[in-house]
Amino acid sequence: MEDTNIKQSLKMLWRYLRPYRRKVTLLGLLVLGSIGLQLLAPQTIRRFLDAAQAGAEGRVLTGTAVAFFIIVLSQKLISLLSTYVGEDLGWAATNNLRVELAAHVLRLDMGFHKLRTPGELIERVDGDISTLAESFSALVVQMFGNSLLLIGVLLLIFYQSWVYGLIGMIYVLLMFGVQRAIRPQVVRVAGAVRQGYAELAGYLGERLSGTEDIRANGGEAYVMARLYPIMAHITHWRLRDDWLGGLSFTSSYMLYVFALAATLALAGNAYLQGNMSIGTVYLMVYYVGLLESPLKYIRRQVSQLQRAYAGIGRINAFFQIEAGVRETAVAHLPTAAPTIRFENVSFMYKDKLPMANSQLSIANEQSPISNLQSQTVLHHITFELEAGKTLGILGRTGSGKTTLTRLLFRLYDVDEGAIRLDGVNISDVALSDLRQHVGMVTQDVQLFAATVRDNLTLFRNYDPQQAPISDGQIVAALETLGLGDWLHALPNGLDTMLQADGKGLSAGEAQLLAFTRVFLRDPRLIILDEASSRLDPATEQLLERAIERLLRNRTAVIIAHRLGTVQRADDILILQNGGIVEHGRRTDLAANPTSRFSQLLQTGMEEALQ
Repeated sequence: MEDTNIKQSLKMLWRYLRPYRRKVTLLGLLVLGSIGLQLLAPQTIRRFLDAAQAGAEGRVLTGTAVAFFIIVLSQKLISLLSTYVGEDLGWAATNNLRVELAAHVLRLDMGFHKLRTPGELIERVDGDISTLAESFSALVVQMFGNSLLLIGVLLLIFYQSWVYGLIGMIYVLLMFGVQRAIRPQVVRVAGAVRQGYAELAGYLGERLSGTEDIRANGGEAYVMARLYPIMAHITHWRLRDDWLGGLSFTSSYMLYVFALAATLALAGNAYLQGNMSIGTVYLMVYYVGLLESPLKYIRRQVSQLQRAYAGIGRINAFFQIEAGVRETAVAHLPTAAPTIRFENVSFMYKDKLPMANSQLSIANEQSPISNLQSQTVLHHITFELEAGKTLGILGRTGSGKTTLTRLLFRLYDVDEGAIRLDGVNISDVALSDLRQHVGMVTQDVQLFAATVRDNLTLFRNYDPQQAPISDGQIVAALETLGLGDWLHALPNGLDTMLQADGKGLSAGEAQLLAFTRVFLRDPRLIILDEASSRLDPATEQLLERAIERLLRNRTAVIIAHRLGTVQRADDILILQNGGIVEHGRRTDLAANPTSRFSQLLQTGMEEALQ
């Protein structure tokens, strides 16, 4: 497993560094220059000591000292520059990886997102890749550079004396042996730590967003009780991680002490016997001591890379997840309002965490529901809605109303049957094309911490591949929906910043902003999923004009609990337990006293459909 992660790491490194060949070349030259100067500096000291022992003139000694100063200063400057270039290169490369991973996650279907909290996804996209960014720069600057330095030092020691070279070689081999022995444990522990932090981020993000409900229902004690096991898990693995780090440092440092002591003993004895000059004694001791510096950095970076390997495995696991909704763009939708046809459609939710990706699911360990498959939600649904008509869908909670609209929007794909728009199977249409023709408004409106303009255009004006939406179009849409006075009261107009999740706005204002988004997109098929269920009657009246204009010359599907909303429908479809119990023209059903719809009108829809 570790070898696989190493190969994946190197492959990923090369893929994302390839566009920066010039910077990589510059970095390589800087690293080589720094190594050469590090190897040259002790040779200068050796000449100085031997010259001083031989009684050389002060001018010679001064020149040697100045040369040493210049070499050391140059080496430090080059080392500083190489560190900067390496960090810049590492972050530039991994930012591209972050973009690709974020785009991949956004392409995955709702079954994936329902089982993972936003906090966990943020930790994967940002936290794991940040660790990888540090390891990229470390691999290029520290691992590569110090490995070359280590080889250079060993070659110079062997050139001077094979005995001292053998001491250095034994020291290096024993150090790498210790690191290799503990590597599997380090990788396993690092993976557990990263997974623990991902679970913690997801758990906290979900609970903090629901603070009001938790407080209102006295759930603080339960939240804290569930938080403790997650933190205990992280603490347990962090302690093991620190223990392994201490073991690595202690063993490496003890080996260094033994190697240095052996070198001092042999070199000192050779000097006393007159077989070695004082400068050579210094050179041998310095070079053997210099081995500790690259080995120390290599040990640290190997430890960091081993931690990054766990992140690499998690990143690759995300890349290997494929969307359940496959895109095959072989057909195009017409620009006019389409006819909708469901042909023997059946569907069941199959949201389930794959075993490979649920190794340490702490937050879900006591929630088996997340790993269970649901029963079939829709059973052999068949109906047709003519172009330009409005369908009202009724049914109790859990009857399959929202699922039906999700299938129409292709948030999921059907298990059996087909959904067609003007005879075109929506599974043969590109998702971008389908969702350009279909607009959806739900009772839950997502607003972002951005300007009014960006919230209404959903950042479309930043996409060079799409035509921008002008401020005039935005203002006209807001005034049409009755938000003109609200807009004029804002301090900065369309540049006014809104708070995330619609804080500071009423439910009615947030819903009207959602309607404005659909207005600006101008889709040919509209889905209203209980869009007015949270509004008071006065605010709902403001939507009547907007809905009337929005549905004009468009096909529409409305899910509603209120009688007033259904009255605008041309056809009525009543669902129960995932099947159709009644379908027909609204006027015909209302005039038939034995129809289910007529009975709902008599008993009151709001009460009967709860």
